[in-house]
Amino acid sequence: VQCHFHTGLISDKGLYKLTLVQFQKFSPSDQWEEEMATLTANEIQLQLLTLKEDAKTRSPGELSGVNNVCAEFLQLKVPRSSEILDVAAGSGIISAELQTAGYINIDALDGDLPTLRRLQALRLYRNFINRSVDGILSTGLRDASYDVVITAGGFASDAINPLDITEMLRILRPEGHLLWTMKNVRDEGTSEFGCLEANLRSLEKTGRCQVIKNCNFTDPETKTAGVFYMVKRLAGSLPDYVNMEVPAELKEQISEILVDNSDPLNNVKFYDDWCNKYDTDLMIQGNYTGHTKCVEAFVKLGLNRNVQILDLAAGTGLLGAEIGKYGYEFVDGLDASPGMLGQARNQTIYRDYIISLVDGLGSIPVNDETYDVVMSSNGFAPGQIYPTAIPEILRVMRPGGYLLWTMREGFQQNSQKFALFDAEIKNLENTGCAELVVGPVVFENFVLKHPGKFYMMRKMVQTQVAAGQE
Repeated sequence: VQCHFHTGLISDKGLYKLTLVQFQKFSPSDQWEEEMATLTANEIQLQLLTLKEDAKTRSPGELSGVNNVCAEFLQLKVPRSSEILDVAAGSGIISAELQTAGYINIDALDGDLPTLRRLQALRLYRNFINRSVDGILSTGLRDASYDVVITAGGFASDAINPLDITEMLRILRPEGHLLWTMKNVRDEGTSEFGCLEANLRSLEKTGRCQVIKNCNFTDPETKTAGVFYMVKRLAGSLPDYVNMEVPAELKEQISEILVDNSDPLNNVKFYDDWCNKYDTDLMIQGNYTGHTKCVEAFVKLGLNRNVQILDLAAGTGLLGAEIGKYGYEFVDGLDASPGMLGQARNQTIYRDYIISLVDGLGSIPVNDETYDVVMSSNGFAPGQIYPTAIPEILRVMRPGGYLLWTMREGFQQNSQKFALFDAEIKNLENTGCAELVVGPVVFENFVLKHPGKFYMMRKMVQTQVAAGQE
């Protein structure tokens, strides 16, 4: 995509180019047929002052994010010849700010065409790219095109999904830097933002990037909290998630174990074998959000930090780690796979590690009324935990305690036991064992673009589950 400061729009499969040259993907260093117009130093200063005054009136709080990301960029002291991409360019203040420091090779990427036309009229960028960041290859840019990718406020619940950091890394050169400011994760209030830290950890673990800096700041005008991140792309290609395809073999194996009457020992072996790649496959390739949905709901209960919590089907500890971010320390993890729990133990996520299947009464090796809260994400599934295990789960809960879980939607279509899930819950309510507080709530993008379900139950006070109940 190339752009000179000329009028005229050319469309190529939805990609708009403010240009008079031929269609092609480009690297920022490609040579052009004519020289671009540039601003003088005085013109840039005047533009910057005007833009900042406009931002104060139009969008209070915007400047703090811009100022922070620009200040951090300047501290990098990258060469003045560096190739820079401003994503979700918006007002253009970032470019004006960096140009005052001598950086001129700055391109703008924004999904809003009128915004790019306005920026073109201001002559603030070299290239204008009308694309949204929405998955791998969505920008249409070549691999390793830029030394720095920068955005202030581009990651937002109504803008760029934080899971699309992978696309930002793809267009960065090895050792290049991705810098951004955004609202506090809790203020964004979506599961995708709740996955941000886990996604970054997975990328670090697989040697794709390194988080150089992460710090909070407060806007002096609005008093709202913001977050700054600086991530460096490490050398090497990004082969495993550029295609964003889970291997067919893995899909087949998962399908085989998530069926009724599958061999529990085979299931355990499958997860033991998978444990080293579980976080990467689930978080990066699967865009898994079930654990953050569960924790978001739990946090809204406002329970004190002394409650005793059990994470069922804990796996490698994704849910447990998410709970820990909110200051809850008394969390135990239970899973049938020693390999999975071993990964969690290596990260010291849980207080206690319990290896056990969850089935009928007495299957959980824990005393009655031990936990205030039991949580599970992706644990309820054919071949894993069935609805008939809920009485056993209630046994280890204290009266008034909460059971929260997320699961993939659609199991009821292929599993007779899960077809009766809501009936099992209704029966527990009718017998006074438990109360369904919330659910089922269906939400999008649980894993691999499959929708999910959320439930919250509460154990009734002064109720005892009858021994021998099936």
